[in-house]
Amino acid sequence: MLDKLIEYFLKFPGVGPRQAKRFAYFLALQDKNFTEDLSRLISEIKKEINQCPDCFRFFEGEKCAICSSLNRDKNILMIIEKDVDLENIERAGIYNGKYFILGGVMPLTGDKNNLRFKELYNKVSQEKPKEIILALSANVESENTARYIEKILEPLSASRRIKITKFGRGLSTGTELEYSDSETIINALKNRK
Repeated sequence: MLDKLIEYFLKFPGVGPRQAKRFAYFLALQDKNFTEDLSRLISEIKKEINQCPDCFRFFEGEKCAICSSLNRDKNILMIIEKDVDLENIERAGIYNGKYFILGGVMPLTGDKNNLRFKELYNKVSQEKPKEIILALSANVESENTARYIEKILEPLSASRRIKITKFGRGLSTGTELEYSDSETIINALKNRK
């Protein structure tokens, strides 16, 4: 049973074999109430959490507060990899536009499965933003993804004069956006190119 639990923890992003074992043994040490509460939360996550059809953010409630807000600037669209990036940018408190969660980055092999490029193209085509900010992590896969996004959006950006910018390099190469502090995100957003 512990081996099976460790296998599941290994599927979590950023969790290696030692950490997966620590998680499994931690759960084995907990009392019954803790593990029952955790089991209940895990089993109810799909019932309680919704995914926005516009930005693909996970949220609780009836509507995505960001997409339904009238105070958000509809002329700016920030493309990010995952939900935790959105949370980190929101915490910085400097951005007030809309978002689009791509669902990851394209590996160097060029595998585009599970990424929302078609949905992104449709969103940009319908909503006609004036600026698109590529707010991806500072690594090789993210750069590859950014180039691909620029390529697929080129017909729209040329005909509609959409400005496509990237975060300034306030972010170190190899840094994941979810681990960046607010000040770094503020500088990267201010210095976008």
